[in-house]
Amino acid sequence: MRVILAALCLSLVLGVPPRSASCDEKPAPAAQPDENERYPVEFRKRVNDSIDRGVAWLLKQQQPDGTWSSRFNKAYPMGPASLAVLTLLKGGVKADHPAVRKAFAHLRTLPMKKTYAVSVLLMAMDASYAPARDPFAVETVDRYGRSKEKDPCLSRISKEDMAWMQRAVTFLLEAQTTQGVWRYPSKQAFDLSCTQYALLGLKAALRCGIKVPPGVWLRALRFLLDHQEQDGAKLKLRGNEVRGKYRIAWSEDAKTRGFRYTAKKPPVTGAMTTAGISSLIICQSELWSSRKFKGDLRARARVGIRDAMAWMQAWMEVRVNPIQRNDGKPGHPPEPLSGGPNHYYYLYGLERASILGRVRFYGTRDWYEEGAETLMMAQEEVGGWPSSEQLTDSCFAILFLKRATSRMKVPVITPEAGGAPADSRSKAKKKKPAR
Repeated sequence: MRVILAALCLSLVLGVPPRSASCDEKPAPAAQPDENERYPVEFRKRVNDSIDRGVAWLLKQQQPDGTWSSRFNKAYPMGPASLAVLTLLKGGVKADHPAVRKAFAHLRTLPMKKTYAVSVLLMAMDASYAPARDPFAVETVDRYGRSKEKDPCLSRISKEDMAWMQRAVTFLLEAQTTQGVWRYPSKQAFDLSCTQYALLGLKAALRCGIKVPPGVWLRALRFLLDHQEQDGAKLKLRGNEVRGKYRIAWSEDAKTRGFRYTAKKPPVTGAMTTAGISSLIICQSELWSSRKFKGDLRARARVGIRDAMAWMQAWMEVRVNPIQRNDGKPGHPPEPLSGGPNHYYYLYGLERASILGRVRFYGTRDWYEEGAETLMMAQEEVGGWPSSEQLTDSCFAILFLKRATSRMKVPVITPEAGGAPADSRSKAKKKKPAR
């Protein structure tokens, strides 16, 4: 099932940042890509069966008032229900299903208090306007790898939902710290997990037509780049980028630089490194056409994403949330399938970072094949996944299997010497951006 990464893109100029491109410039054509081999029919069937059983289990867990039982309900009353309804929608349940309507009716009665909950609510609202994707569908792209798929929410959202989303966006904008990041909110200085979800929520709102000031993305990007590990082991990154039914592969020098949850004391982990990758990609995507996204910052963003992907190439695991101790050595892994701290949370983060990054492989390892096999092996006969917090972890498992994350419109790390394609969504007057 492994595809040999044989086509090297010789046009890559190592160490030279991608140049800015105006909206009407055409990037240089990419090197001839390999066909991105499809997963076997038998594997796809088992995955879809697993998703269906998981969604059926989740529907059965809903309470008469539209909520779901979770130990997080007291501290985050909006959170578990938002995550559950997001999972149902991404899992293929229609927006007019009674369970979905009942969940949203309950959520409308709740105040907006927590970063996590408000962010996932925005993701769920966006999902309610978009049909669930086939996890194995081939994305429609143009010759430069730019996505041609539309954002359904943009043209279909109701005025009532637009107003509700606007209140949620206002909450997140006001909650962003002067440093550019988000907290629960509480008194801690920084929380990469909350920051990741805030950016995901704002991106979902953007797909529905809610405006987000460029400075929000810029402040977050600068902080993320400063928060990433400043050095790491040298590694030859085996880069790969899926473009529709093709996959471009290349080789590039990199350093394994991951992310921590807060400051320097917690270890670098897979959960937080995937959070860093996703956050950097979202910020880069939304700043791509901005004059404030100049050459030096553009180069730092590309290198930050590349080096975090290099960390994943070196440390990726699916049976555990990988941990790099402060001395640079691996943490002791827990027993297989027990997953250790934040295992399912990490797997959903791995799915998200890989879909946003358009990555099929870390090194020679297929992240989705390995993760899906692990999750299908761990799934209970009744459809859920065994865990001390079964609701949220089962949601994370379904979202992973469904490949539920919405893609960015443009490629993330281009191997082209000419730089990445411009953001084709820009409707601003076509002017040559500052170099």
